[in-house]
Amino acid sequence: MGSSKRWSAADFAALLWVALHFYTGVQAFLHGLYRTYTGWTWVLLAVWLLGLLALDVRLYAAGRPGLLRFVKWYWAFSAALTTGVMLAADLDLIRDVNGILVFGVLCSFLTPLNQLLAFTWLLFKWMAGLPGMGRYGTGCGAVLLFCLIHFIYFAWLHRRAMKNGAPHGPVDLARETEE
Repeated sequence: MGSSKRWSAADFAALLWVALHFYTGVQAFLHGLYRTYTGWTWVLLAVWLLGLLALDVRLYAAGRPGLLRFVKWYWAFSAALTTGVMLAADLDLIRDVNGILVFGVLCSFLTPLNQLLAFTWLLFKWMAGLPGMGRYGTGCGAVLLFCLIHFIYFAWLHRRAMKNGAPHGPVDLARETEE
């Protein structure tokens, strides 16, 4: 994950968040099919969101360039997939079960799409009272904005780490001492 062979606490935190991410993604997808979110689902999603915020703070303080580069491109992939979902819905490509739908669902488990759509469903249905299709389109837009903000944040962190002179790959210290 990082740029050396030893794992840091940030690497372990990222790995734990990834495990939590997959589990909450599947749970949010299953409950999101019929909008049957339970109290346990909301608790799990709140833990996921707090873990994401804690990971953001942890990577700000101790992120290494290799890990930050990976996280930066993860958020770019998430934003691209969300854009693809929005385009496929607008172009009516996912009307029936087809390859595009199956691919999109499988990729959605890699991204925060399911988790964030659950939060936007709660926000836009209960707080704003938007109708169904308006909630979906607005929810996807909010997810895209969230992913883009994270991408910009991690691009900035990665650039900052590279500017501070952190090594980008393995460093041969023995060669430097001979000279």
